[in-house]
Amino acid sequence: MAQPSKQKVPTSIGSGRYEIGKKLGAGCFGEVYKGVNQQTKEEVAVKFEDISSHSGTIQLETEARILDALRKPTQPQGFAQLFWNGKEGDVYCLVMECLGKSLEDRVQGCNGSLNVKTTVLVADQVLRRIEYLHSKGIVHRDIKPENFMWGVREKQHHLYLIDFGLSRKYYDKKHCPEKHSLSLTGTARYASLNAHRGIEQSRRDDLEAIGHMLIYFLRGSLPWSGLEARNKQEKYKKIKEKKESTLLSKLCEGYPDAFMVYLSYSRGLAFKDRPDYNEMRKIFLELRSQLASNEGPIEDYDFQWNQGKELPCLVALEAPPIIPQPDDHEAMSRFCFCGSKGVHD
Repeated sequence: MAQPSKQKVPTSIGSGRYEIGKKLGAGCFGEVYKGVNQQTKEEVAVKFEDISSHSGTIQLETEARILDALRKPTQPQGFAQLFWNGKEGDVYCLVMECLGKSLEDRVQGCNGSLNVKTTVLVADQVLRRIEYLHSKGIVHRDIKPENFMWGVREKQHHLYLIDFGLSRKYYDKKHCPEKHSLSLTGTARYASLNAHRGIEQSRRDDLEAIGHMLIYFLRGSLPWSGLEARNKQEKYKKIKEKKESTLLSKLCEGYPDAFMVYLSYSRGLAFKDRPDYNEMRKIFLELRSQLASNEGPIEDYDFQWNQGKELPCLVALEAPPIIPQPDDHEAMSRFCFCGSKGVHD
């Protein structure tokens, strides 16, 4: 996808309300800049996508619709607030809450891996975010550390799920059908086995990708990372084959059983199954309790990068509410969560 050149990025948008500052980064959709709300002087993040030669879906328009849906009836924790979106000349613009470092930034800042305690704290917030997204009938389809970002100042321990350009509805009055022979959508390193096999993605695929991401945090790499290939197709094929041949017991070797139990559960879900998010969180809450019995009380902000630091007064994480899923009125999941008894390779 073409990215907007510096000449196409306007100096202000929204009838002059938002002044555009320095470039912060770029992604598959386009570029991200820092901006300032001229009325409130609040810093914002501004995304731009070049639409001058667009013939397909505008990813930022999709993201704006999703952010708008997520903030109803109230703005939830862990999702960036949408301030404004629209077209300005040859670019589509999205103005949103300014966030801090990504999860990947934090991993690299911790010498390439995270300890078990930090990973457990991250897992709890990640599962809260994905449960809320799924409750809106939406699957993310691009779970990766770069798509989780930390808040700033008093919300610096709040983990945000971002980038919904590849997201899609899996439930609209009924569950979407299971299609086959599809090309891979998302990031191959973390993608589920069924996504590699060309099967339409549903909630189970986001959950499995989260499991791969958590193991990456612990190990610092995955067995299918860095495989040499002549082209993208060959690379995806090699990654798929390596994932299929790697036993979960080997993948999770040396780490608490909770991670293998979680991955086994997510891989065992059928396409239309309603995941038991409470039970998945319990896997890591129980591990957190075990760690606390050895180390002492663990706070929601006790991440590696906060050790020894004096923190500002923080906004507490809300207790997880009961979040209904769109298919709760239908029969419950055919897959029964069986704890460690459900572990398989």
